[in-house]
Amino acid sequence: MKKLLLTSLGLVMTLSAMSASAVGWRTCDGNKIKWDSNTVTFRASNVSFPAGSAFGNSLQTSINRVNDNPSNFNFSLLFGDTSVKRDNGQNETWFTSDPDVHGGAPARALTWYHCYWAFGWHYGIDEVDVVFNTAETYTTSMNKTSLWAFGGSARPFETTAVHEFAHAMGLLHENRWYSIMGSDWTHIHANGDTARSYLGEDGAEGSVILYGTQASAMEDLSLTNFKYLGKDGEYSTHQPTQLFNSAGSVLSWFTDAGERRYRVNKGQSVQLELTGENNGKTTQTVKIAYYISSNNLISTADRLIATGTVTLSRNQPATFKSNLVIPADLTSGTNYWVGAIVDYDNAVTETVSVNNASYLPIRVN
Repeated sequence: MKKLLLTSLGLVMTLSAMSASAVGWRTCDGNKIKWDSNTVTFRASNVSFPAGSAFGNSLQTSINRVNDNPSNFNFSLLFGDTSVKRDNGQNETWFTSDPDVHGGAPARALTWYHCYWAFGWHYGIDEVDVVFNTAETYTTSMNKTSLWAFGGSARPFETTAVHEFAHAMGLLHENRWYSIMGSDWTHIHANGDTARSYLGEDGAEGSVILYGTQASAMEDLSLTNFKYLGKDGEYSTHQPTQLFNSAGSVLSWFTDAGERRYRVNKGQSVQLELTGENNGKTTQTVKIAYYISSNNLISTADRLIATGTVTLSRNQPATFKSNLVIPADLTSGTNYWVGAIVDYDNAVTETVSVNNASYLPIRVN
């Protein structure tokens, strides 16, 4: 999603983008351009987002996902705005068919900020309007069968909204890592039939860089079966993680219900690839457990096949491979799922715990 960068006050000088870490943000003479408050309120159009409607609920969920970060910053959301307009001194969000507003993009965070010299530097964000293009095929469902990332026909509204409200926080696009600030529809978590949007490690790091860490211990570790692929202009692109043989070659696979299902042999040594993230406040070294499941919901009730430890620090997502052995007593011609749970013994008190597990589908030859 592209942004319109406007100045609301004065002469723009020495304005640049900074990215000393895994995220980017704007600066004014080296100073971070951000909100001067740690709480910012958005007003939702009563036409686009009626309170209690599917899109209204999805918008609130997206705001909650952005607020799941270890910084001092958060958004609040008010429903019922009857008059939305650009550059009116209010932070608003709505759907629009006006190409002058959406600019042909699926969504935009229209940002007004200032950077000028008047007996000292003055800088900061003044207003942001988040708009969504009515021509885009959005869905509020997070059922995997509906979503682009899993072969579905619609773009998940939640991932797009999380991306845009991360812009509203002050973050720029990212093309070097697996990131919500890249291709948002493939920055997603799945364990079971339902996917989940989230800010992710890259966004969490950016929130802390801009606004500092909160006093309370907001901890969150996660696993996903997506990873960084490459660049598409300003955006990172992502692909599903993979299953390898012991020599590091990708195993044969076929598409099953929108996902890659890998062919394995009984007793075969494989390398399971997943992406781990630390979306919380502090570095954590935790236990990780690996399972074989008869369904796509990995849990501690599944068959345990290995354990280990992993260290996750907040900055850059960590895509890693784990050496495993496919059990020799599995049934030939049967579908299974091989997966992992990070912090499976709940040693860390996490704000979010539903994102600790993920999987890859397999078929036993």
